[in-house]
Amino acid sequence: MKRGFILAVVIGAGCILTGCSSFSPEVTGVSVSKNGTVTEVVRENFDASYYSEEELKNTVESEITDYNSSHTDKAVKKKSLKIKDGEAQMRMVYDSWQDYAGFNHVGFYVGDINGAIQAGYAFEGTFSPVTDGKAAEGSSVWGSSLMSGTNYKTIVVNEALLVDVPGKICYVSDGVKVTGKSEAVTENTDTAYILYE
Repeated sequence: MKRGFILAVVIGAGCILTGCSSFSPEVTGVSVSKNGTVTEVVRENFDASYYSEEELKNTVESEITDYNSSHTDKAVKKKSLKIKDGEAQMRMVYDSWQDYAGFNHVGFYVGDINGAIQAGYAFEGTFSPVTDGKAAEGSSVWGSSLMSGTNYKTIVVNEALLVDVPGKICYVSDGVKVTGKSEAVTENTDTAYILYE
């Protein structure tokens, strides 16, 4: 269970995780910057009968303090948290993908193909080539063939969310829907790969 998503019990369903401040998708997502920081925005229905806004803020602050006390100070930062029209909206910034994965207790990797292989990712299944923000229909390659070719930048995700990459998406694994030149949605909690340049 995502540590930060003790909030899920608190706020209900329908997360939105996003990247930078101008990045505002209407589905769950994160944005990875060129310098390696990860920005997350959460939007969920807020049930005030279960938790007050103040209790929610205190819970989030406590989790951040606990994480940062055993990691680099300010590894996780809450930029904003507000309740508006029955919806909780929160923006978080993580110093690195490792901090995002560690704080939320999810599988998440940002690097390149070689680093992902060393981290134990197998690139199993088929991958669709992507051109101009669209996956090629009826065309796919085996993931194993990508392991020995171009060392693409890689994001590996083990949760359903929208991912914004700092580049142009070149390949996606099965279960990933391309929504733009630099955006894709992972549709379930299976291991999903997004390769970009």
